[in-house]
Amino acid sequence: MTPRPPAWIARPVIAWSALALLLLAVLGWWWPRDGNDAAAPPADHSLVVQRQPFSATLTFAGKLAAGEAVSVTAPFDGTVRTVQFDVGRHVNAGDALLVLDTEEIETARNTAEAAWLKARQPAIAIARWAHGPEVGAARRRARLAAVDLARLEREARESRRLLARGLIARNEQDSVEQQLAAQRMTVAGANDDLAETLARGGPDAARIARLELANAGAALRRSVTAIGRALVRAPVSGIVQAPPVATVPPGQDPLRPGAHVARSQRLGTIARDGALAATFEVDEADVNTLAIGQPVTVTGPGFADVALTGTVATIVAAGDAGAGPTRFIATARLRPPATGAAMRARIGMTAAVTVLTYQQPAAIVIPAAAVRGSAPVAHVTVRSAGRPVERQVRVGRVTPGGVEIRGGLRPGETLVWTDAPVPAATAAD
Repeated sequence: MTPRPPAWIARPVIAWSALALLLLAVLGWWWPRDGNDAAAPPADHSLVVQRQPFSATLTFAGKLAAGEAVSVTAPFDGTVRTVQFDVGRHVNAGDALLVLDTEEIETARNTAEAAWLKARQPAIAIARWAHGPEVGAARRRARLAAVDLARLEREARESRRLLARGLIARNEQDSVEQQLAAQRMTVAGANDDLAETLARGGPDAARIARLELANAGAALRRSVTAIGRALVRAPVSGIVQAPPVATVPPGQDPLRPGAHVARSQRLGTIARDGALAATFEVDEADVNTLAIGQPVTVTGPGFADVALTGTVATIVAAGDAGAGPTRFIATARLRPPATGAAMRARIGMTAAVTVLTYQQPAAIVIPAAAVRGSAPVAHVTVRSAGRPVERQVRVGRVTPGGVEIRGGLRPGETLVWTDAPVPAATAAD
């Protein structure tokens, strides 16, 4: 058994040991730590330049919309009698949507028929004008005047012969001559009346009569056709949507019985089956990057396993430019999705619209860290004959994946660069 040291010896040893440990801890905390406070050594990189596919995209927040909406309009002025559909429900082509009361259009049809009958009478008269009663009466008057003129001319010749033989007085001869002159004026007037009467049935008058009859007939046919469309049917299969608020008169709802609608008023729209679009808002800074026909890919949380594809169809300004920055609304027309996807992708769902704004199948792309300066002219370092050489390059598009170089570098050259020093504290964070 090993003897224990005396207590007066053990206590000082323990005290000095604790003091030494405390000093070591203080020195360890105070002593400069080169590995933490000093900057991390920069890293050298190199890259053999090669051509590779390069693309640039922009992603916008948007919504799914109807790709092809067919309007349903009122065929005539009237009152809604019954409504046979619900907004948001699917309808098939030919399904009954609503029925309009025909009282007003029947009154309009009767008025149109009366106008057609009135226009038909003069049209028929003009077509037979040359053999009509007015021309016949004018011809008879002209013929009778000519007969009377021939008689007076014979009497005048006879009176001149008798006057020359001294068998009648001069005043009798003068009276006959006066009658002859008056009859000649009567014949001229009758002929003028005949010509004027014939002119009233000429080509111009005949065309006017035909046009008036055609207009009256068209109005009658429209009325008859409208009556046959009192039962409004779905023109295509799809989802029924309410009409835009801007097309509805204030205080009126066309989708209820008893509501009055005007001819050609939009009663609703039908989003055709299989036709989808995506609408999204574009900022002024990005609008010039977009162009009609650019490819798009649309995804969304409501159809997470489906990626819809299409192209940019329209880019229009929206809102009042005087009220602030101009807003632009773009629409992408999407290709018809598969049957299962069509059931999951619904109109109104939020979506992320990714637009492919630039694409180059064989471009020189280098990391952004290797470029010094800014576009369009910048500098890089290449290794030539074993030593670094600074080279001026022409910069193209810049994306998070790299920088496109449009001039100054050739495939096969070795690009070298050094990362900027990063403080160790930052690296540790």
